[in-house]
Amino acid sequence: MNFLLRLRVAALLLAPLAARAQQAEPAPTLPTTGRPVLAPYANPAKTAKADTLPARTLAEAFGRGQWHGRVRNYFMATRNQGGLPDYYANGLGAGARFETAPLHGFSVGASGFFWVNLAANDLATPDAATGAVSRYEVGLFDVSDPTRRQLTGRPEELFVRYRWRKSVATFGRQLLVTPLLNPQDGRLSPNYEQGLWLEVNELARTRITAGWLTHMAVRSTSEWASVAGSIGLYPTGVDETGKRALYTGNLSSRGLGVLGLSRQLGTRTRMQAWNYYADNLFNSLFTELTTSRAVGAGQLTLGAQYHYQRTVGTGGNADPRLAYSAPGRQAHALSARLGAQHGPWSLSANYTRITRTGRFLFPREWGREPFYTFLPREREEGFGGLDAAALLASYAVPAVPGLKAEAGYGHYYLPDMKDFRLNKYGVPSYSQLNASLSYPLRGWAKGLRGQLLYLYKASLGDTYGETRYVVNKVDMHQLSLILNYDF
Repeated sequence: MNFLLRLRVAALLLAPLAARAQQAEPAPTLPTTGRPVLAPYANPAKTAKADTLPARTLAEAFGRGQWHGRVRNYFMATRNQGGLPDYYANGLGAGARFETAPLHGFSVGASGFFWVNLAANDLATPDAATGAVSRYEVGLFDVSDPTRRQLTGRPEELFVRYRWRKSVATFGRQLLVTPLLNPQDGRLSPNYEQGLWLEVNELARTRITAGWLTHMAVRSTSEWASVAGSIGLYPTGVDETGKRALYTGNLSSRGLGVLGLSRQLGTRTRMQAWNYYADNLFNSLFTELTTSRAVGAGQLTLGAQYHYQRTVGTGGNADPRLAYSAPGRQAHALSARLGAQHGPWSLSANYTRITRTGRFLFPREWGREPFYTFLPREREEGFGGLDAAALLASYAVPAVPGLKAEAGYGHYYLPDMKDFRLNKYGVPSYSQLNASLSYPLRGWAKGLRGQLLYLYKASLGDTYGETRYVVNKVDMHQLSLILNYDF
């Protein structure tokens, strides 16, 4: 009861601020992948572009370089049903980014971020009755050391970049956005990757992307890890026999190769295809076609995705008990969207199907899957035999420029929790409702934005009377308030 009272008081105190906050990116007019639906993330690559005029000396390149700073306060609270444990946390983070002006086409950049636990209840001690710990709030801090209260820091970007005509090559630690490998910036600081990344834009209406990555800085962690070592930092679920998955720290891989092709087909149609080759782990192919058509004063949009995956090599370890991807595993997934925009309104109906051939797997540490039915706080990764349908809507309030209301509601029908071959995380079928308000401040507070997000998840499947299948998974409420300041 004390927790519920605190939650209500916090909501009443913070709601006026949230009514002045905003998510960073408005709802797209076309279906877009690789971006969360209700994200509060401001991409530093867009908000802090380096000087594009060439410098003549090294001193001039650094002198004309650009700084970007960001501060984020993130409050999150989860209310579970009955006597199940509740959780809350408030994290505060700040960081800075610098990139030089180009000199003979070359520039260098670096960034870092610090965060601290301002307030939280016990997120790490297993509940005596259910064995549960915090599932969501712990991600505001370092999941490898959830009890840490001291200031924590992480070096993030450190790169050399070369620009030639319209193309760019970047070597080092960098922020990447692709459909499957992406920032998934739903906590204090996003994912970063280390390696070589190329973007070729010399062909009309065409972009070719290629990269080889060796290390990751995973969201909610403070250390860089190898590609293999980055898998298993989050909860691992069970293997296909129902035993606890043991692949953390037991995988072998030389790195991750990414190849992407994006092409504009006319003024209203776009296609993209991406292939992710995780050496000795898996291969994942993603394709998408989106198009739109003017209808009266509005616009009708269509989108379709196809995913195909298979195990590569040993799946990470020659011992199947220690492998990430089971030998012979294959997965197919389809996702479709029908949307409409008219004035300040945007509506879409979305559907996803993952076949029963096998689990759809992509490390949760590396990013969110781009299915059209995605709603923040839950994933469709780790399941096979899944059917999901979701309605999404947004409304930009004309009388208050920048104020946006968004809502999403979906039904997610998962395989039975004891069908371990197709249900990795023991999640029952569920329905989910999300509602969000966002707004950017102006005038003296320009740069301050944020989001108020509420969600409710209800069970649609059999939980066999076991609370471990309920706590932090279904029959729960959650409130988040995110305030960002970019300068």
